[in-house]
Amino acid sequence: MGMNIVLADDEPDLRAIYSTCLRAAGHEVWEACDGEEAIVLVIDRKPDLLILDVWMPKLNGFEVLERLRDEPDSSNLKVVMLSNLGDSDTRLEGYSVGVADYWVKGLSLTELQARVERILADIELTTDPG
Repeated sequence: MGMNIVLADDEPDLRAIYSTCLRAAGHEVWEACDGEEAIVLVIDRKPDLLILDVWMPKLNGFEVLERLRDEPDSSNLKVVMLSNLGDSDTRLEGYSVGVADYWVKGLSLTELQARVERILADIELTTDPG
């Protein structure tokens, strides 16, 4: 079973590579190039997972999360922050606002698929009524 994913990043090459990889693994992927578009897609598409770049035009990743906090349909949304930055302050800030994971850009496609599969397994465990 695939997930519905919004991939929000202002780098078109990274979006293209990651979205192609995720679609090949059976996931439905919608792409956003900035924070405002990410919010619209999350509200319209109600994805299982939001892969969210920290630094984007219009609204950064933390501002996107702040705006989504008041959306009732996004309360169960899993969020992964994606950034070029590996510094612990940015990671800690992400964890403090409830992100599921923090990925530094440049991870291999194999690792991307493995991390997404782990999140999918977590979602299935928490939604399984039995």
